Amino acid sequence: MASLLLLPSSLRHVSIFLPHASPLKLHFSTSTTFMTKQRTYAEAIKLLDSLQSNRVIVASISTTPSDMNHNAIPEMLEWTRKAGYQPKDLAAPGLKYIHVAGTKGKGSVSVMVENILLQYWKDKNKPEALGRVGLYTSPHLIHVRERIRIDGSPISEALFARYFYELWDRFSLAAGGPDSETKPGYFRYLTLLAFHTFIQEGVGTAIVECGIGGEYDSTNILPQEAVTACAITSLGIDHKGMLGETIEEIAWHKGGIMKAGVPAFSVEQVPEAQAVLEKRADEKGADLTVVERLPVLQELKLGLEGDFQKDNASLAVVVAASYLKTLGIADISTTTDLPEEFTAGLETAVWPGRCQYIVDGNIDWMIDGAHTFESITAVATWFQERYAAARGSGRPPTATMLVFNQQDRDARALLRHLITTIQSKYGPRFAGDPLKAWYLKGRLFTYAAFCTNRPFKVPDGSDEVVDVALQDKLAKLYMSLDSNPLHMTYASVEEAVDLAYKVSEGDEKVLVLVTGSLHLAGAVLQVLEKKAKLRQVKKAKRRSG
Repeated sequence: MASLLLLPSSLRHVSIFLPHASPLKLHFSTSTTFMTKQRTYAEAIKLLDSLQSNRVIVASISTTPSDMNHNAIPEMLEWTRKAGYQPKDLAAPGLKYIHVAGTKGKGSVSVMVENILLQYWKDKNKPEALGRVGLYTSPHLIHVRERIRIDGSPISEALFARYFYELWDRFSLAAGGPDSETKPGYFRYLTLLAFHTFIQEGVGTAIVECGIGGEYDSTNILPQEAVTACAITSLGIDHKGMLGETIEEIAWHKGGIMKAGVPAFSVEQVPEAQAVLEKRADEKGADLTVVERLPVLQELKLGLEGDFQKDNASLAVVVAASYLKTLGIADISTTTDLPEEFTAGLETAVWPGRCQYIVDGNIDWMIDGAHTFESITAVATWFQERYAAARGSGRPPTATMLVFNQQDRDARALLRHLITTIQSKYGPRFAGDPLKAWYLKGRLFTYAAFCTNRPFKVPDGSDEVVDVALQDKLAKLYMSLDSNPLHMTYASVEEAVDLAYKVSEGDEKVLVLVTGSLHLAGAVLQVLEKKAKLRQVKKAKRRSG
């Protein structure tokens, strides 16, 4: 006699088991939203974009007199329940987490830890305790799937759509309707989607990067027993409306990811922040270790550029070593020569939009989404180092160009800090500078473009008007700082990229610095990707013709 097994109501499907036959699964959707729409990846993105954005939520918390932060975790736990999970379910059999918080460098540390662990997983004698390696980060630069990676690659469109709709249905059923108002906000949805994906795909190790803060961050619902290590990267002033005006307040929030009995690690912080982190560790019963720059990394060429990445790499090494030791896979000494898995992981790590250097014909693109004073300082140093190397090369640059934007923070202050920092590092120009003679008037850049984060131009014939008032103000400020009349304001990133291509024609060699926003960095990469594809199509047509 056949037996009937009813799965949880949130799943709304029935599995009928017949003797000597494969299970027959019948799926019934109670949502009418998709009766006429196909459940495609493109439709999933439209639905995702309809959810309340992180920007709106941040603005709401920043302008509300009461502290909405206190509701964040209870609300996230309720959404988790509606998704069909209890917090303990996130500690699925064999699934362990490395939790990463910080102001700058947390994405870089996460991806370096990921790449180190992947070297062990790729080995023919892969340790079962490690399992498949997942990574959850934010924001994405081009495709939202970048946020959820498994074994070093973003999940596929098909996988994203599959798990997206599974959660969508569960939220609709829990609320009794399919409206987007019955769903969590954008970041919360993606966080739950990442956890759901990791569980369903049998991930064994998940590196999870906080979104904003730590104590009240959506990722901080992970149960203590599932977290194997916590990491805190360099701290600075950011998201003041949510995290506070001082470095002490921000350190309090970031330190909120530490958990009792779980090893915690931090790069060296300013004394005020360090004192708060140590107090938080004591309160939570965590063992906090401060990681200094490791001498063994001094001569290693990292895959991620910038001298400051040596500090991030040091933290990544210590965290990965602690994790492998906890799992009983390896006992690594970080004071002597590192094993090949570690050096290979650090040398081959890639993190787009963070000190990313791209050679594109006559243009060398330097792309970094720096958006805090500390990260702008690091970018200024990186630009100086790269410019000095290019100047001494066989084909030095004949022009330099700045592409800048920042929509949410104090854009004028960040631009001023960038220009004055580079000026202080450069000093006066000299007669042997390879840039054109008319440029030797103290100007840092030959050209400057201030554009919105909109990737592509407004289509011909469209009545859409793009507000560039902020960009006009930035251009005016830039003129006062760099005395350069060759600056432009654009409604799209594509127009700024077109300018770079135009000035690089012929025998010109242009060094372009893109900075100020991760959204800007992503838009530039999106435009470059499209233009590269168009060039390939034209090249293929010429061959066939």
